[in-house]
Amino acid sequence: MNGSPLSRRDAIKLGAVTLTGLAGCLVRPANSNPEPAEQRPDPTDGATESELPGVADDCSPDTSAPEGPLTVDFDSRDRFRCRGRLFEDFSNLSYWDVLDGSLSGGESPYPGQSARLTASESESRAWITRRFEDGIDLSDWDLSMAVHPGSGEASVSNVRLQLLAPDRSNRLDMWRPLDPTDGWLRLDFGPTKEVGSPDLTDVRELRVQSWIGAERAAEFHVDEIRLTPKLDEGAVVVTFDDMSLSQYENAFPVMQEFGFPGVAGVIPRLVGNEGRINLAQLQALQDKGWDVVSYPQHETPLSEFVRSEQASMILDSKRWLADNGFESGSRFVLFPFGTVTKTTFDIAAQYHYLGLWSGRCPSGRLTGPLSVGRVNGADVGTTTQIVELAQKYRQVVPIMYQTVGEESRDHITAERFEETMRFVDDLGLRVLTTSDLWELQSLSD
Repeated sequence: MNGSPLSRRDAIKLGAVTLTGLAGCLVRPANSNPEPAEQRPDPTDGATESELPGVADDCSPDTSAPEGPLTVDFDSRDRFRCRGRLFEDFSNLSYWDVLDGSLSGGESPYPGQSARLTASESESRAWITRRFEDGIDLSDWDLSMAVHPGSGEASVSNVRLQLLAPDRSNRLDMWRPLDPTDGWLRLDFGPTKEVGSPDLTDVRELRVQSWIGAERAAEFHVDEIRLTPKLDEGAVVVTFDDMSLSQYENAFPVMQEFGFPGVAGVIPRLVGNEGRINLAQLQALQDKGWDVVSYPQHETPLSEFVRSEQASMILDSKRWLADNGFESGSRFVLFPFGTVTKTTFDIAAQYHYLGLWSGRCPSGRLTGPLSVGRVNGADVGTTTQIVELAQKYRQVVPIMYQTVGEESRDHITAERFEETMRFVDDLGLRVLTTSDLWELQSLSD
């Protein structure tokens, strides 16, 4: 067993690799005309197997600071959105072949155009691929992509990247389910399924896909695939929603046994209520190295409230944490109910550096720090699979828990919880708090 929670020194060690190519995104108007495709050279022309394709990157981060009480020093989305290397900007769609659905240019908040993928009612998915005849080496790189899921009934609920390394029988799937949202956001991708024995030093195809289903038309946009250097090693973040007393009574002792810190999301109006964690217990968790963070849950999702109401709820939740001795954890938020609109993200960015959402993808160095994916720990099979892949591919996977002590779709028995923590311990994975995860990002900036 690990003897103690991760120290700051351990977190620094984990983030030792220096991030290269830090440039930012200087946004041009969505209707800006990209350089005509026929005038743009194919970046893969004449490239050797060891070289990576890429395009000119004129990105520069927005360093302006939010204003008001309890705001953070900068919008982390603006600070991190241009990390690493710009791999694909979709300015030349002729590089891409359509496998299902259709492909055209669309508007984008990024320079030039986006890729607009559509599927008709008779097509179950929208699917495009780019081939690299001589193969490219992505073994030391993680991928992220800007995504607009579409609007209304035509929106998509998932986006998948696939690396064929070198073929369909040896590939890495990175499946990112999306809870309801709107507007553009950056998503960081990590492996959710390994088929065969993929060799990431020999990637021959990159595929972008959304599964639509039957008898429904859909449209979504993607832009700016970026590459960021991998971390030195994988890690896990163990998070708890809803403040169930079972987390303190059943999960906390197990975490202590293994020397793991956790992350507790606080609903201020429920602190100390029957069946909920009280203030003294929250302080005890913090004393043992846990982060106590914001979980601004109300009876319905934040997205169902108008902007001013959302702003008050998010600010009030952070203020409660700051007033009760949890200033460090107040920098971070767990999003309740899954549904997060552009408005919610924009407000949260004023008060929080990291936002843990949904989507089950692990990730490395973040380009979308408010849309970090979490896997549902109640699904033990999926969780252990993602944890193993995170270790192998040197990424971080947050795990989400609610009630620990009863079994249902969103809850887990104490025995199964301990089994999962033992699995993490047997793999020798580090267990981080959100503070550790943030420090890891800051060290890479």
